[in-house]
Amino acid sequence: MSRKQGKRADRRGAALLGFMAGALAIPAGTARAEDATSSRWDVTASVRARYETFDGGYRPGGRESDDALSLRSSLAIGYRGDGFEAGFELRDSRAYAIDESTPLGSGDIDALEIAQAWVRLPLGDSARLTAGRMLLNIGSKRLVGDPGFRNAANAFTGVRIDWKSAGADPLAVTAFYTLPDIRRPDDKQELADNHFRFDVERLELRFWGVHAARAVGGVDGELYVLGLDEDDYRGTATRNRHLVTLGARLRGTPAPALSYELEGMAQLGTIRTSSAPDAARVPVRAWSTHAEIGYRFADGWKPQLTLFADLASGDKAGTRAYERFDLLYGPRRGDWGPAALFGPLGRSNITSAGVRLNAAPSKRLDGFVEWRRMGLMSATDAFAFTRVVDREGLSGRDAGSQFQALVRYWVLPRRLQLELAAAVLDKGPFLRNAPNAPDAGDTHYGYVSLLYTL
Repeated sequence: MSRKQGKRADRRGAALLGFMAGALAIPAGTARAEDATSSRWDVTASVRARYETFDGGYRPGGRESDDALSLRSSLAIGYRGDGFEAGFELRDSRAYAIDESTPLGSGDIDALEIAQAWVRLPLGDSARLTAGRMLLNIGSKRLVGDPGFRNAANAFTGVRIDWKSAGADPLAVTAFYTLPDIRRPDDKQELADNHFRFDVERLELRFWGVHAARAVGGVDGELYVLGLDEDDYRGTATRNRHLVTLGARLRGTPAPALSYELEGMAQLGTIRTSSAPDAARVPVRAWSTHAEIGYRFADGWKPQLTLFADLASGDKAGTRAYERFDLLYGPRRGDWGPAALFGPLGRSNITSAGVRLNAAPSKRLDGFVEWRRMGLMSATDAFAFTRVVDREGLSGRDAGSQFQALVRYWVLPRRLQLELAAAVLDKGPFLRNAPNAPDAGDTHYGYVSLLYTL
């Protein structure tokens, strides 16, 4: 795409976005007026603009530096009546000042897509059935959740049942069977042009699970099983992942200022060694854990110091099993830092430990700083999400450190929020010396965003 064509595409996209933002303001105002006499309707709308940039790229064969402007607009309508609920969300995710080599994908660019369209009905006094296209936020969201940082939604079409027992310490169970949304387009040139195509679901990709949670004696406990079944479909070959992930999570506050969390995940099943139709199928034996302990100080700023650690298995050379942990549909921002143009870290082939300090000086201002040390679980597998790999295992396991900081401020309370963040990937010997590692120095990243909510 030429620079002139790119500018025309950007102008068309900006004009469409401006039209959409203006259109959103009308129903939102109408809904608030109606809400004064009835609580049956809930209409919200938002527009977020984010500019981000980096240098010292870590991606093999990728750019040493780049920047992008992304825009996300959302209109959500909810209805609650006697024994009936419904929800709808239209989300428009675009990026500008980019081309086909910019490291953004369909998770960042998804023009005019229906993120939600569901109905919910009661099943007796203690259960509810939800059917349609929906967002799933299960447990800690480490394996399935709708990203807040990334523009496009993780949407699923299917059914969900929520049940809750009676009593002082109720047991809550969620079960679902869905077809994950396959975002389109996925062609780099079409993405750079913000090309519009409806997302689709296919019977060849299925995602299901059961999650149970109960609080007993001040401890919140969770058990879950998640299944992913993937097969080839017309015109597309896949890895044919057939995965079952078993997990458990404990959280508690043994003292007013002290908190802890521990989550463990084991992944079993089968996968092809590549997407080639005749590729061998091998067993999957992968795992991951997260642990943290936090202390909140008695201060007006509400500072909390948290020590944390994350481990995730990686594929080992010379073994018959596949051991790289699959993140499934989990967002990465919460545990691992900004994604989009940055995003080197994730729950695959990693050892990591660090410290985070959160503070909220006022209701309008909050933020955190975080430092983590990291390495490879397997010296012969790609490190996390970087694609940097040494198949001979001669570059060691030291991946270096990552520092990040964030501050958020409500310029207009509950209306306009400003967010500033920065991150530095201090590359260790592995990220400097591996055969396909780019010679670009440390990675520096930053962004500024404005979120306006109607």
